[in-house]
Amino acid sequence: MGQELMTPAQIADICDGRDKAIALWLGLYDTYHATRDEAARLTLGGPLSLSCGRDWTEDTLTRAFIQSQPIDQRDKETGARKTIDARDNFERVLTHTMDRRCWAALMEQLGFDQLLDQQARKEFHDGLRDDPVPFTPDNCAATFGNIWTNRRDLYLRGIANVFAKLDRRFRSHNGFKIGARLIIDRALNEWGSWDRYERRDTLRDVERVFLELDEKPPVSEGHSIASQVADAARVRGSLPTVIEGDYFRVRIFKNGNLHIWFERDDLLQSVNLLLAEYYGEAIGDGYETTEAEAAPAYHITPAKNFGAFMTSPEIAAQVIEHARISTGQRVLEPSAGKAALASAARNAGADVTCVELQPGFAHELRVIHGFADAIEGDFLALDPAHYAPFDAVIMNPPFDRGRDCDHVSHALAFLKPGGVLVAIMSARAEYGEDQRHKALHRMIAGCEAIYFHGRKWIDLPPGSFAHAGTNVNTVLLAIRKPG
Repeated sequence: MGQELMTPAQIADICDGRDKAIALWLGLYDTYHATRDEAARLTLGGPLSLSCGRDWTEDTLTRAFIQSQPIDQRDKETGARKTIDARDNFERVLTHTMDRRCWAALMEQLGFDQLLDQQARKEFHDGLRDDPVPFTPDNCAATFGNIWTNRRDLYLRGIANVFAKLDRRFRSHNGFKIGARLIIDRALNEWGSWDRYERRDTLRDVERVFLELDEKPPVSEGHSIASQVADAARVRGSLPTVIEGDYFRVRIFKNGNLHIWFERDDLLQSVNLLLAEYYGEAIGDGYETTEAEAAPAYHITPAKNFGAFMTSPEIAAQVIEHARISTGQRVLEPSAGKAALASAARNAGADVTCVELQPGFAHELRVIHGFADAIEGDFLALDPAHYAPFDAVIMNPPFDRGRDCDHVSHALAFLKPGGVLVAIMSARAEYGEDQRHKALHRMIAGCEAIYFHGRKWIDLPPGSFAHAGTNVNTVLLAIRKPG
């Protein structure tokens, strides 16, 4: 049928067939048990019945079909014991089994499984495991209508997930340049086989995307780049060696590491455009040049929409945890907005100073949220010499055209030696190559990571700002000022 929605009448016919099939099976259940009881009445040898083993792998439908006695079960929610009639239990198991098969079959028949990325397919099949949604016309229309309506977003999310798994730099579009080397550590074992199959599968998925963008059909497993890499790796005496493909150049080392370069700049740019479409540029993450002549030259004009993408309570809690905010600390929040971070820091016992550019939010900080020290103005215009150094800075600055770099660079001047800074930043901040980002990288190079493992950049979960209308990926910069 090929990725076309069925008419309501077609869906109704399919669901009607499901209902009739369930009715037939229930009739067979009644006939079986009536026949067994009648035969037991007639014969001197006593009742006969089919049997089912006790192995947990046995078909639950078969077990429910031959069951004649009431079943004692524990309620999953309340823990209370309850008795279920054997026929009612069979009807429940039968209906769930029938619904699982109907959902999976219709998904395949419509071709919608090809619209779903790996994450969406897993979510769909996980939903069928325990208590599947009843296979009814309304539920079919809602489920498959939603998939069809959002098919572009699902396609883009699939590409984003694949490339983000390949390398963290793809968490921000334009984060990976042609000619840049991608390293996969310990991809192969000592025998030349893939040490972790998810790495092989990710490389296969990336190749599949490139083939699709190049308007070519998929290649078989045996001709895939992943298979070529494994074949070459098994010839241990030839390592290190290089595999040349249409889309990749892969250098294979004896220790199992792979160094990968992309060979098609046009396709890589297409991927970056698709990532830009998915992640969105609502918070100004998509740009090629910087307005400032030399970084860190701070922007005079405010960010688009003031860069106001508010922090969720969940992300605020992570910021406070990473900053290790404690009672009695003096904390600065340079873009306080609606007080998500500031309130979380105050709840942790800190004495918080807020800065907010928008007059309305600044008023709310003072009047509604009760922050006595709430400064209305542009944080970048404040002189750190006029303030006693702070123990910590926590911030969710505007991202527009690298403004997050400007704000973080400026915020470091407000910290006392040994003070900590935790900033929510665009995923681009870690890898940006324009002057503004390079200046930030030079500045934080002299700072320490807060944690002993030495990670200054910490990925936030995908969709951390979906509530604000953007899929853009974000990171935490968590550093300690020298001194």
